[in-house]
Amino acid sequence: MISLLFRHAWLLFIIVTCANGAIWWHRAKSRIAVNPQLEAGYRKLIRGWLIYGNIPWLIMGAGILIGGVPSVFHYFNPRNGSFVVAWYVTVVVIWILSVYWVFFRRGAEQLIDHPGLLNIDIDKPWVIKAFFLLCLAGGVAGLSAMIFGNLQLPTFR
Repeated sequence: MISLLFRHAWLLFIIVTCANGAIWWHRAKSRIAVNPQLEAGYRKLIRGWLIYGNIPWLIMGAGILIGGVPSVFHYFNPRNGSFVVAWYVTVVVIWILSVYWVFFRRGAEQLIDHPGLLNIDIDKPWVIKAFFLLCLAGGVAGLSAMIFGNLQLPTFR
């Protein structure tokens, strides 16, 4: 049972990503009711989250379903095949695109202009940018640990 759960955990990750999008849309509806001009921006932001947020999980699922990757735990070590490497590359590319969006495409300002997505009131772009960098640093540290740590996989029977 546990091995089945870890083999299909990528589906849970997709469900959580979609649930976040649904929660954000629910929060946005009250803001859109007050200012209908915000609807297109909310739709664009949430659509972007759903697309880019699910790409790694879809690659993970493809690796498990057709690529011979036994479970999500195998994604903790990049030495576990081409689908795992593709997952790592995808995560890094999404991070690079996110940096570009937040810092050079007014992403932080868009989040401020569309309140409710962050679930906290922030009115200064530098705060969002600093928080983003902190989160990115945590992600880079985690990914580095997986790449250089040669983590051993748990076994379930």
